[in-house]
Amino acid sequence: MDLSKYVDLFLSEGREHVAELTGALSEMERAPSSVDAIAAAFRAVHSIKGMAAAMGYTVVTERADALESALDAVRRGDEEVTQSLLGHMIEESDALAREIELAVAQPASTPSASEPAIEQQRTRATHVRVRASRLDSLMNLVGEIEIARGRMERELRRVSDDGLSAAFDSASRLLNELREQVIGARMVPVGQVFERFPRLVRETARSLDKEVDFTLDGAEIELDRSILDRIGDPVMHLLRNALDHGIESAPERQRDGKPARGRLTLSAQREAGYVLIRVADDGRGIDRDRVLARAREAGIVTWATTTLDDVELLRVLAHPGFSTASAVTTVSGRGVGLDVVDAAVRMLGGAIEIKTVGGRGTAITLRLPLSVAIVRALVARVGEELFAIPFTHVLETRAIEPPPEALRGGAWLETDMAGVTARVVMLRTLFGLPPRISEQMLGVSVLARGRRAALMVDGFVGQQDVVVKRFDPPRGGASMFAGATVLGDGSPALIVDVNSLI
Repeated sequence: MDLSKYVDLFLSEGREHVAELTGALSEMERAPSSVDAIAAAFRAVHSIKGMAAAMGYTVVTERADALESALDAVRRGDEEVTQSLLGHMIEESDALAREIELAVAQPASTPSASEPAIEQQRTRATHVRVRASRLDSLMNLVGEIEIARGRMERELRRVSDDGLSAAFDSASRLLNELREQVIGARMVPVGQVFERFPRLVRETARSLDKEVDFTLDGAEIELDRSILDRIGDPVMHLLRNALDHGIESAPERQRDGKPARGRLTLSAQREAGYVLIRVADDGRGIDRDRVLARAREAGIVTWATTTLDDVELLRVLAHPGFSTASAVTTVSGRGVGLDVVDAAVRMLGGAIEIKTVGGRGTAITLRLPLSVAIVRALVARVGEELFAIPFTHVLETRAIEPPPEALRGGAWLETDMAGVTARVVMLRTLFGLPPRISEQMLGVSVLARGRRAALMVDGFVGQQDVVVKRFDPPRGGASMFAGATVLGDGSPALIVDVNSLI
């Protein structure tokens, strides 16, 4: 497979990770025991190693692996951060940056004869390279115009002028078309990221002495470029974990009555305005008992915990530093993987689901919004404030009978929903308002991390496409919000981070 078309992407992502690594090492100079800085440096190097392996850049991969091992020793407390060690790491970081530049400087492959020069010229003439930052600026402007349109619509309701109304309707149609065009310009096939993984799977399987048939489905599905750029690393981690932890060796599979060659699938599909990215294997499945034992030892769950359902299993596996590997290899065992995936997906306002059956395999699904700039949301009222709940998580709205414990003012309760025990989040209590209990309360049934829950609200305003604005919570404040927005009538609203509430 021709990977030359991914060279620019590798270079840009590699430079970004090197910058993160440099910043983390600088922070370690100021605070050698900074857990966050050490973790950031480790993640950056780990990502570079995986990207280089996927591209076949052996020198970059080996240098990154060596630096990762040094950082892993520091992270685990086996090595103390001294000035000498830090100086060595900084030198290795500089060398790694040089190796990345040298790797992509190799001569590009010449065009084949199925692509004549005239056809290449025609193709180049129909495409224009545009910086992603410019598309981001266009999307921000479209969002601001959306807000201005909402204000204009509110003012027009106060007057009765057919001419103004007709002009406003015409402008609104043009704005809708402009928004769709800008969003369309940011959409690219997921295959642009997926098609570099067959080599990664092949090389990783060979290093593990395993036989695997790898299938790519839905490469033509389109996703916002800003999202696609951020899911490359998470998908890579899922594939490597599936190969190392999921797919068995050929003798083991044959002993269990399975075909010698394992099956690994990476797929994408559209579903109700979202994109589902799924990594599935037909391997041994996840050993829940083993995970539970390790989780008890690490203090992630209590010793009273006897079983792990899919939700608790995902929570444990996504815990930073958690690993069931008995030895560290170039593939896994360092306790990085699902925590990287979970953090990345949450930042995008998405959700993760896991399904695993012993002896039959595991499937991990990433549910992602089509865009992170404008999202469809359910606007609800809690007290006098408005909150937007992304439709990525919304299942339905319904009247819910509150559990008796609600009278005691707890923010997190449990009740029965469709025969399943589900968490109930009393948003009034959570946001510091006095509880308001009635026989029937309004609830938003949501799904996050494979778990169903109900968010109790005071009322519904309706559905809206909202423009996501960055939201920085106060220092030390709870991270319950994924952003902020301004509604069509000019009212501000916070966007609820459903993942953090469940």
